[in-house]
Amino acid sequence: MKILFVCQQYIHAARWINQLKDSEHEVFVFDCLDKKIHDDLRWTNFTENWSKRKVSYIKGEYWIEKNIPSFFKKIEPILKVTASEKLEEIIKEIKPDLVHSLEMQSQTYPLLKVRQKLDFKWAYFSWGSDIYLYQNKKYHKKVMQKIFAHLNCLFVDNNRDVLLAKTLGFRNEVSGVFPGGGGYDLGQYKKYVKPISQRNLILVKGYHHWAGKALCVLNALELIIDTVKNYSIYIYSAHDVVISKIEALNAAYNLNIEYSSRKHQITHTDLLQKFGKAKIAIGNSISDGIPNTLLEAIILGAFPIQSNPGHATEDYIKDKENGFLIHDPENIEHIAKLIEEALTNEHLLIGAYQKNQNIALRLDEAVIRKKVLDAYKKIEHA
Repeated sequence: MKILFVCQQYIHAARWINQLKDSEHEVFVFDCLDKKIHDDLRWTNFTENWSKRKVSYIKGEYWIEKNIPSFFKKIEPILKVTASEKLEEIIKEIKPDLVHSLEMQSQTYPLLKVRQKLDFKWAYFSWGSDIYLYQNKKYHKKVMQKIFAHLNCLFVDNNRDVLLAKTLGFRNEVSGVFPGGGGYDLGQYKKYVKPISQRNLILVKGYHHWAGKALCVLNALELIIDTVKNYSIYIYSAHDVVISKIEALNAAYNLNIEYSSRKHQITHTDLLQKFGKAKIAIGNSISDGIPNTLLEAIILGAFPIQSNPGHATEDYIKDKENGFLIHDPENIEHIAKLIEEALTNEHLLIGAYQKNQNIALRLDEAVIRKKVLDAYKKIEHA
């Protein structure tokens, strides 16, 4: 099959598409944001440097785009070559057997205008907050309903989004529930895994923005400072407001909480090593799908304490068995109680580790890749 992937240049997109490398499929890649192609995707037939202005930048244009998106979409073709225009040109030229968009707002929305003009088979992969966050926002709900009416195939990273897509009008084939970045090299990961008895690290995802609520975790740690002060604590991908809180905690309690920032992140290998020696790994947000970091915690033996937006996390975590579910991401006392219980219940952690190693087998890259290729083959012959 000729498959045109419409996606941002994230490592997750690269990992997903690389599952098709050396397969029978001819792969094309287009990014509606026109970012430099990911290094791991340079083997594909990719398009970049396509965006061009038609007129000079107009003062206030950016504000209109962010605050009145429906109006901006009407005037955008006057201002510049749009992703929809370029996609229409590419689809006419290469005649793909499948157009597969990864992520909704930036990559799938522009395809709607093209699909209303051209007939092509269309698949979409719902990632993270794609549907869950935007389903109740009037403008986005209207656009998504139109998209789901045209979609032929749906890929998701959790079962919640299947139900949400159907609520928004999707009536066709669900191609599968898969990790957003494909499977994992368990053999490679295994070398990072330390025994539970040797783990003394609390690992926290540092996002604090429209979805992430890392500050609530830090405030929870402060509530149980006598319990956590003898542990190493590391916050990865911390936003500035989180860094300020870390520095305040370090000063107030003579701690040495370490961190990496969103602007200067540690390598993926370094992060995996931290998961492999973490006693607990905490991810807290009000909106998400299945974070790759949750799956990495499971594989690498860190006890996961994870928020559960729309019950998505329940696909992998059975509360109080192989992890803890954060039922209220902004309830500091609730989060503190979960952290304290996990750190003081070695029996729970040992049992969870064993259960999660069985889950990890289902995430093996060879297992996932076979299922993914089977899904594309089914689409091809549909």
